[in-house]
Amino acid sequence: MSSTGQKGARDVEAEQEIDLGRFWRAVLSRWWLPVAGLVAGAIVGLLVSIGGGKQYKASSEVYLGQPLGPGASAAISSTSTSLALASYFATTEATIRNAAARAGFRGPGELRGHVSSKPILGITGSKLGTAAPLIQVTVTGSSRPRVGRASNAIAQMIVKRFAPYSNQKLATLQAQAARDAAQLAQVQKRIDAAVTGQQQLIGSGANSTDKLVALANYNLVISAATGQQTALQNDQASVRQQIAAVQNIEAPRVVAPGAATSSGGPSRRSGVVIGAIIGLVLGLIAAIVWGPVTTYLRTQQE
Repeated sequence: MSSTGQKGARDVEAEQEIDLGRFWRAVLSRWWLPVAGLVAGAIVGLLVSIGGGKQYKASSEVYLGQPLGPGASAAISSTSTSLALASYFATTEATIRNAAARAGFRGPGELRGHVSSKPILGITGSKLGTAAPLIQVTVTGSSRPRVGRASNAIAQMIVKRFAPYSNQKLATLQAQAARDAAQLAQVQKRIDAAVTGQQQLIGSGANSTDKLVALANYNLVISAATGQQTALQNDQASVRQQIAAVQNIEAPRVVAPGAATSSGGPSRRSGVVIGAIIGLVLGLIAAIVWGPVTTYLRTQQE
């Protein structure tokens, strides 16, 4: 039993050596097939990598603003609500159509399905992080300049969507600041006129009762105007602080404009290498089966 098993094992090994030798001789005799397959595969891989086109991605970051109540420090809307509205607005059909037209796409179909948005986390100490009034708008596509323009166009539309309250508040504060400036100019004129009149009386040299009364009146005018001037200056400083808060805290704005970058796609080098390997394998298979196939075809013809 053991001798029979050893003989069978030797026969199998001998057959394997004969098969491998036959395959190797077939490859050597038809070496041009693997070479042709290698070259053809490399060419096809190069053409596929060139024709596949690269994909680009552009992400814009938008600060949605933190509106405060008039003359108050409490927020008047929740961050989560603002983020939900912005995320929905970024992918609506109207937004897609508008952005496609601004970016130069042939139609909204080229942009539809290629826009996404997500909130940007602020404090991340907790397990899930804390949502901040920041949202990221991402656009993908095959056209680098159009992708960047579409991302920025959607970001600007989000800013415009959330800006009416802060714009109205800013316009009101700026009008108030302009009134303060105009009143300060008028008060300063009254002070200058009173000081001038007072100096003229003092320089006249006479010390009559009328002069003393006039000087006292000038003093009263200067004192009242100075008090009014101080109140207006304080109000002006407060208004300027509120304007700065609206511009830097409450008003939405684009924090980081989108710039298109390559997000992958077929590489020419990898395409050539993969194509060459596939072509080489196919060429080896063709060289090995060439003999049996041609023999079978000749037999069928006879």
